[in-house]
Amino acid sequence: MARPSNNFDTLTMTIAVTPQIKAYLEDLTAWGTYGASPAEAAKTILSKGIEDLLAGRLPRRDFKIEDGKVLKQDGNEWAVIK
Repeated sequence: MARPSNNFDTLTMTIAVTPQIKAYLEDLTAWGTYGASPAEAAKTILSKGIEDLLAGRLPRRDFKIEDGKVLKQDGNEWAVIK
């Protein structure tokens, strides 16, 4: 079943990895199931890792968009994600 489209804007992040990690990410792209670039492979692995944590011990958050800003729920309050 196809996943619903992402309603949130995406942000660009820069991360630093060791040459060894970059080599593994390049290997994963050769398999074709993790994306077409090392950056896509890293994004896929990061997303999967967060999904696994949410299924276990990481508390799930509620998000909403209001006036073009993404808000997260903290207790009974809504806070802008910076």
